[in-house]
Amino acid sequence: MRMFAKQLGVLGLCLALVLGVTCYQASAHDLWLEVRDYTPEIGEDITLMLGYGHYLPAHEFMTHVDLEEIYMLDNKGKRIGFERYSDVEFRGEKPLKEGNYLVVAEKKGGFFTKTTEGYKRGQSKKGLENVIECSYSKKYTKSIVNVGKGEGKTFSKVLGHELEIIPLENPGNLTEKDYLLVKVTLKGEPLSSNHVFATYSGFSTEKNTFAYATKTNKDGIAKIKILKSGVWLIATYYKDAYPDPEECDLYKLTSTLTFEVK
Repeated sequence: MRMFAKQLGVLGLCLALVLGVTCYQASAHDLWLEVRDYTPEIGEDITLMLGYGHYLPAHEFMTHVDLEEIYMLDNKGKRIGFERYSDVEFRGEKPLKEGNYLVVAEKKGGFFTKTTEGYKRGQSKKGLENVIECSYSKKYTKSIVNVGKGEGKTFSKVLGHELEIIPLENPGNLTEKDYLLVKVTLKGEPLSSNHVFATYSGFSTEKNTFAYATKTNKDGIAKIKILKSGVWLIATYYKDAYPDPEECDLYKLTSTLTFEVK
């Protein structure tokens, strides 16, 4: 794959403002897991929706028809499925035991092509006329849920996503002003000098506006300062040339992580 945009990220230009970091990403929607309770009691169920939009908490939600998969791993790494309440609501198939859980979802990959006549969702350049630009995107998301003392290492489980955010410590053990270390990988390898953005619920209702921004070091590790307690979203982006330029132009990846700091 020819790299013409390595480590620029989908966001492109980011401007540090007095009240946050505003990032322009061509109006693309982010995907993240919005869990009803990130610290439920033993014996309760995990219930959630998939936020799909530009700020936290979400006002738009992705339906089940766009999902590639959704599941969770318990504190022993055992995979547990979800039941569907509705098109946008999901509930874990089993009551929770003590430990930490990693909830995982992936959106189906797809083409999105801009032409002089408008946008063509789900279509590559092939067979279309007057194409301005085509992109193929995949979105991955994870969430950390702590039950009881939240013991265990499932939160740091490496899943092998093309673009992945791997927390190096359980954010449930952190407090305001602490730093959370995360590792960003691209196809299993550390991704250096890549932008990482973070925000907390209620920070802003402006599109693509984050409370904190940083970049990964040579080992793919970034430090996120927990500015205040609450629900947090971390996001990172990557884009490259699409393998077949006759079919599409850009290959875009997005990865997000949500959790709560008390």
